Amino acid sequence: MAKKAVSLEGLLDTSVKPTETGIPQRGAGEVLTPSKPIKREGEKRLTLALDGATYRRLRLHAVEIDQTHQDILERALVEYLNRTNT
Repeated sequence: MAKKAVSLEGLLDTSVKPTETGIPQRGAGEVLTPSKPIKREGEKRLTLALDGATYRRLRLHAVEIDQTHQDILERALVEYLNRTNT
């Protein structure tokens, strides 16, 4: 039994932009070449799960102060550890 050729013509409309969330996207409209992040000496990585509302607040705050999530969270963690470490 021969397979029929299926046309995808008209199924993918690339003229429609993604839904606006109200949160600016870094690099929107730019074509960037993916690069491997530079690792700092002794750097370790972890994953942080946040609820949607907290994540949105972090993103909006990051845009307001022009910093990355990484910078904000790292600074906050260092300040917290300095206060609580005896």
